[in-house]
Amino acid sequence: MNYIKQLLGVAALATMAMSSVGKADDATFFALYDQVNSADIEIAELGVIKGNSVELRRVAAMILRDHAGVRQMARDIAADNGITYDLPADKDMAATHAENVARLSQLEGAAFDEAYLQLEVPFHRGASEAVRNTFIPSVENDEFREHLEAVLPHFEHHLSATIEAAQALGYQVTE
Repeated sequence: MNYIKQLLGVAALATMAMSSVGKADDATFFALYDQVNSADIEIAELGVIKGNSVELRRVAAMILRDHAGVRQMARDIAADNGITYDLPADKDMAATHAENVARLSQLEGAAFDEAYLQLEVPFHRGASEAVRNTFIPSVENDEFREHLEAVLPHFEHHLSATIEAAQALGYQVTE
């Protein structure tokens, strides 16, 4: 649930930025995208290290690899286009993410796996929706928009992979 709040916070920041200037600039979208990918990278690192099941560690490794890659691609696109940005200073989002990391860090075994999947399923649903409905229609930089269009199916694949892992491990996850 906290991850949902975190992602909703990203969407809210994007909406607020858009309403305050009529439209958020690409630097804002790069910053939000970087922040969301960075948060999921940190959570996926925990999954790789602490995952109890082979299935969960496999999914976490895929998520870690993919989000690290797309974050770097976006950073390269921003640099190539002279776009600089600062990560948003939303203290609530940072606190929520820190709480998620702290909570997961304290869990072991099957309890860790279930909590990890409880975060990742709604996260990837929300990330896919944010990219599809907010970022792609709003980003002006063609290269960044093409990047977002190209990675959207991968985010959707992460969603199905986390749902499949939860089902295979017998966990009920919030969808």
